[in-house]
Amino acid sequence: MRGTAAMVLVFIALAGAAIAQPAPGGLDALSAKLARDAELADQNARSEALNVEVNRRNAAVDARNAAVRAAQVKAEADFRAAQAAHDAQVAKIRADDEAAQAAYAKAKAAWEARVAACKAGKVEACAPPPG
Repeated sequence: MRGTAAMVLVFIALAGAAIAQPAPGGLDALSAKLARDAELADQNARSEALNVEVNRRNAAVDARNAAVRAAQVKAEADFRAAQAAHDAQVAKIRADDEAAQAAYAKAKAAWEARVAACKAGKVEACAPPPG
């Protein structure tokens, strides 16, 4: 039993020494992995910060574009309203002109009829029209 216990102790000592000692290049590999992980974390943080800034600027551009679109829509509506008011004013001027032309033609026809009646000897037609 003594021999077995001694062997177990030797085995444990050798195993402990093997575990305690890093494998060749193990510290370098671990150090490189930790450096790579730190660099990746730094890159991710910078990338996230850049993404936040890009998203902020995109939102500002979207807001500016929406304001320009709204101003354009308002300008177009104002133009259409002004155009409709102008068209209504032109239509009123034309209607007033047509009414004035019709009244003039009616008055002229009445005057010509009086002149013709006066020339035909109808004395009451020779008097100036009332008004």
